[in-house]
Amino acid sequence: MHTVLARWFVKPGQMNAARAALRKLARDVRESEPGTLIYLIHEAAQGSLPPAGENEIVFFEGYRDEGAFKAHISGPVYTAFLKEHGDLFVQNFPPNSGPYMLVATLASVGGFTRNGHG
Repeated sequence: MHTVLARWFVKPGQMNAARAALRKLARDVRESEPGTLIYLIHEAAQGSLPPAGENEIVFFEGYRDEGAFKAHISGPVYTAFLKEHGDLFVQNFPPNSGPYMLVATLASVGGFTRNGHG
């Protein structure tokens, strides 16, 4: 499995709009991308150590393989999401080049997921 952890940052005052857009993104990915095995979107919660950043979004994603990941980031669901909702997020440099994000590709050392929990 190709696993990715990504952090995005919502612009001030845009969190409610971002939540709604991200929920729709998750539904659309689930319906349209069978190679996407895990697609969990979280908002940073209080009580984190170090303290979670306000307006921070964390994606935990698992794909069948690297090809499925590449299909996701170049596919119609994700690219349409960026076109329609990308301005809700802090932008990368140069301006208008997409949301600024911190991304880590992960290698599994063990663990599990329970069906329907995530």
